[in-house]
Amino acid sequence: VALFVAPSRTTPDIIMGGESCRLYVRGIILGYKRARTNQTNHTSLIKLENVNDKSAADFYLGKKLCYVYKAKTKKKGTVFRTSWGKVTRAHGTSGVVRAKFKKNLPPSSMGGKIRCMLYPSNI
Repeated sequence: VALFVAPSRTTPDIIMGGESCRLYVRGIILGYKRARTNQTNHTSLIKLENVNDKSAADFYLGKKLCYVYKAKTKKKGTVFRTSWGKVTRAHGTSGVVRAKFKKNLPPSSMGGKIRCMLYPSNI
């Protein structure tokens, strides 16, 4: 089952030496951290592309996340808005990470795409 579908060329890429260079890793919002009866809305679960185990997820700890969504009204000349957060820790051993956002992600974002920026760098 393929989680990631190649989108049309609408994402901002940087052209370097004739090739486009994406400065973020794509991901999918799985939902909130939860138990059988309780859910914690302030912690979201994110599945990042090509991250399949806990050791690979450790590289992304502390990295910034950006959820880009579209609104009806223009503000500052654009209809696109962002919500920023950061990766806090791994969730299990399958490469899923936990993340906290400045404002909790809305339920409509579940299943949506997210960008994991490759900064701040720990290398």
